[in-house]
Amino acid sequence: MSRLRLVLLLIGGVTVVLVVLGALIGWRALQVNDALQDAVDDAGVLRDSLQTEDESRIDAALASLQESSSDAQQATGGWIWGLATFLPMIGDDASGVRAASEVVADLSNDGLEPLARTATELDGLLPEDGGVDIEAVRDLQGPVQQAATALAEAEARLAEEDSSGYIDRFRDKFRELQAQVRAAAAATDSASVAVEVLPELLGEDEPKDFLLVFENNAEIRATGGLPGALSILSTDQGRISLGRQVAANSFGERQEPVLPLTKQEADIFGEQLGTYVLDANFTADFPRAADLIRARYEEVYPERLDGVMSIDTVAVSYLLEATGPVTVGDYEITADNAVDILLHQAYLDIRDPAAQDVFFRLVAKAVFDRISSGEVGKPRDLLLALTKSVDEGRAHVRLFDDGLQEQIVERRVAGATTDADGSSDAINVSLLDGTGAKMSYFLRYDVRGMPAGCVDGRERIQVRATLTSGAPQDPSGLPDYVTGGGDFGVEVGKQLVSVQLFTPSGGTVENFEINGEDYDVKDRALGDRFASTAFVLVEPGGSADIAWEITDPAGGAPTPLLVTPGVEPGSQSSVVAAGC
Repeated sequence: MSRLRLVLLLIGGVTVVLVVLGALIGWRALQVNDALQDAVDDAGVLRDSLQTEDESRIDAALASLQESSSDAQQATGGWIWGLATFLPMIGDDASGVRAASEVVADLSNDGLEPLARTATELDGLLPEDGGVDIEAVRDLQGPVQQAATALAEAEARLAEEDSSGYIDRFRDKFRELQAQVRAAAAATDSASVAVEVLPELLGEDEPKDFLLVFENNAEIRATGGLPGALSILSTDQGRISLGRQVAANSFGERQEPVLPLTKQEADIFGEQLGTYVLDANFTADFPRAADLIRARYEEVYPERLDGVMSIDTVAVSYLLEATGPVTVGDYEITADNAVDILLHQAYLDIRDPAAQDVFFRLVAKAVFDRISSGEVGKPRDLLLALTKSVDEGRAHVRLFDDGLQEQIVERRVAGATTDADGSSDAINVSLLDGTGAKMSYFLRYDVRGMPAGCVDGRERIQVRATLTSGAPQDPSGLPDYVTGGGDFGVEVGKQLVSVQLFTPSGGTVENFEINGEDYDVKDRALGDRFASTAFVLVEPGGSADIAWEITDPAGGAPTPLLVTPGVEPGSQSSVVAAGC
């Protein structure tokens, strides 16, 4: 046989092998695609079934998802698919498909199954006749912890894959899966911690007293709104009761801070952070604000607090979606009108501040009575309302038992701006009213961050905030309690807003603009975080623009951007993509 013929035969043989392998891989890819699509469809059916709380439908949907996800995992687990992961052009995509198939299959068995099995047992978390069944809470601890572990492992598995080289369509789908798993892992982790600490918070071993702070978004503060109505929430062996109710403004102002302030705190927030309960949440760090509120409360009243909890008016509207409307006086307060009534209409109708305080206390009691009596359509709706409130930064908890606080401190519900070591990987943008009134009802704002390059391994990030006012052009029809009456040096109808930015630990502010004009960057810090404050006056129908360019030493990692929640539902918080 001639050498040429031998070469041609070899080339032909190799070509045949490659064609066959290509056909096998293509055929396998079709199988994988079909199986993954079936898994996506089955996941949607399971989601809908969980909302019905019908056990038979849930079981059937879960079984279908487990079967389709198993098919996808098996299709990507053999030698044919393994070979595809080494091929040029498609190797990384094949590896990503395998990872996605493995994650979906594992979650359908280890993550979703325990949650699906307990979906019809959520009634046990609801108060009934003024109490919660602590044993029912304990029964949920195991399944929720199992799901949390599975989702954490799935998040880590997906993070091992580099999706930057995937084809566009698959890259988008893969990152969508990553985002969904990441969100589910965070939510389930929080739920696991919640059911773990809940028995003790319910007074399983001894009675507990918590101070419940209702924040008023009509006068914006860093954590949401000015502390308004304060109520004692008492628990004892699962029984829950509402006790003393007082107005935060009744505490007056001290001559000296109720707790010592650091020089940095006094410089950035002013002495009123510690002298005035209404300004204790000038800081976005809820544990610090709660410590200050607790110290002032215990100066005046006999209860020794086990914790401070807060919820804002928008979160109350979320709760009303689950409970249905409540009637207080001449008002029927619903999920749709709660924000308008509580943050504005009440001030137009009730001109006496003392009468306003009485009204707000009655509203707080009406919502509490509805929830504590178990008058909720579906337990899932109430849990979703609470979860949504926490995710948007509208509900916070500070526990004064060090062991319990340690369990929640890194979760969103704690509202901490730094970790246990005082470090932060996030940007905080806080808004504070400087009008001394209830004009934040008309305030709207948009805060966004975007990567701006990388210098010497340090991320550069642009943060832009746009504030607008929907206040009427003629404010003469508004009471002084709403406008401030010009008492604090702000012309009636206008709003003075302080917008504060805090960099991640070790970060710096490089540039600072207000309405396109450059301003000097002052050397101010809170711990190891650079702080910058913009004071803007917003006229009715007008707007103000603020821009910062900052550096973040943690180059190569996404940066959370946490923003004060306002009167509109939803959240301005986001994550800035890595630019390095």
